[in-house]
Amino acid sequence: MSNSRHTKRRPVAVYAVMCATAMFVVASASGCGSGSGATSSAAGTGSSVTPSKGATIRLQNIAIHPAKVTIQRGSTVTWQWLDGHIDTAHNVTSQPGGLQFKPSGTRLTGSYSIRFDKPGKYFYECTIHPASMQGEIVVE
Repeated sequence: MSNSRHTKRRPVAVYAVMCATAMFVVASASGCGSGSGATSSAAGTGSSVTPSKGATIRLQNIAIHPAKVTIQRGSTVTWQWLDGHIDTAHNVTSQPGGLQFKPSGTRLTGSYSIRFDKPGKYFYECTIHPASMQGEIVVE
């Protein structure tokens, strides 16, 4: 018995356009958006030196970009799932022992936003890829 599936392969140009569109969406949404001190809604690496009023974090290529952000109290962080084209699911879940926020649930695409009202450090990970996908949110 054969388990092969007949699938259409998309040309590389189609993927290039999809990636360019996703990058445009990320750039346009940067700084926008909506646990314990957090309220949630579905829908380059490094860290911020000055707290921002919000942040957009990309889950892409089985990594978190940026891995650390610093935001002002009452600001929103939005995670964007960008690995759907390679059928790789991710989630964002607070690590035990620290400040907690509501987990995102596992998904291939879309976004998830949380408003952080309680100052402190929030450590999180993708529980599917914990070795390569860990992040930190500092709320000041």
